[in-house]
Amino acid sequence: MNKIVVKISSNLLDPNNEIDMVHKIAKEIYDLKKEGAQVIVVTSGAVMHGVKILGYDKKPDRIPLLQSCAAIGQIQLMTRYIDSFAELNMIPSQILVSTEDFNNRKRYLNLRNAVGSLLSLGAVPIFNENDSLNIEELKFGDNDHLSSLVTLMMGFDMLIILSDVDGLYEEDPKVNKNAKLITCIDPRDESCVKFASSSVSKFSTGGMKTKLLSAQKVAKGGIDVFIGNGFKTNLSKIINFEERGTYARRDDANINARKIWLGFSPSSSGQVIIDEGAYIALTEKSSSLLASGIKEIKGNFLKGSLIAVYYKNKKVAQGLTNYSSKDLELIKGKKSQDFHLYIKNHDYDMVIHKNNLYLT
Repeated sequence: MNKIVVKISSNLLDPNNEIDMVHKIAKEIYDLKKEGAQVIVVTSGAVMHGVKILGYDKKPDRIPLLQSCAAIGQIQLMTRYIDSFAELNMIPSQILVSTEDFNNRKRYLNLRNAVGSLLSLGAVPIFNENDSLNIEELKFGDNDHLSSLVTLMMGFDMLIILSDVDGLYEEDPKVNKNAKLITCIDPRDESCVKFASSSVSKFSTGGMKTKLLSAQKVAKGGIDVFIGNGFKTNLSKIINFEERGTYARRDDANINARKIWLGFSPSSSGQVIIDEGAYIALTEKSSSLLASGIKEIKGNFLKGSLIAVYYKNKKVAQGLTNYSSKDLELIKGKKSQDFHLYIKNHDYDMVIHKNNLYLT
């Protein structure tokens, strides 16, 4: 195993911490690179650094002020990475992204190529969400989700999610000191989500639940995941499955690169709600999605957008639509031979072709 994504939470990066996490992780990355590893970092902490510089005691609620904190804090955060990496003759590189860089196929491929080039130069790409510019509909929600997208995009061997918690527990360890740590989870066992808390700190946006959901997504994509305490763990031990924490072992399913993009990239704000007949056709017969099985359209989207497919409030698939939301409102529930009665351009019999569809 020599291709690793490391996600570092805001709580680990507080400059007032006893342990300098940036310095610690730089040394561990240096050791891995000496063994031929390629490492990508997904970092939080820009807003937190900005909050401290401006003298606030918590993350602001107003978006313009939040964006300002990110813009101010990102510089200090990257300066810490630059200084710690320079001590070890390593080169960090900054990549700030939004959801559009993943759900737009052309931008996705450009991003993947740029990261591949940086890795070939021996640099360490450091991702963060572009919080200083991203508006609400372009946000990932948290960097756990971003780290899963980066890992799947690059097809790396392992995602390591580090916070100040040891892993997933059967109970809240802050309430019950005897709570049992769950050391390994099945990525397809959705029942383990019930153990995860959604609580966050004053500087963070994602709790254990978001970490677990990200871990399940990546493991389903055929990649191992570790969730653990960055202060207590070591990257070399983690990749050898020797560290204390929670592992999600990869699914054996072999998914090609395009299907990974279709299935795991963030969909646009668009959704279609389907009936039982369409659900059975998709899940049991591997069919394309037809307009006749669509009950409702949500959101505004264009032809070619990556949209989500829901059945009974559960996301069951996502794929590339052959029709815009405007046209779908006119042809939902209709048979393809009747499309010409409702819309001008009716080039496709199906709304989402099975080759452009991924079942979640």
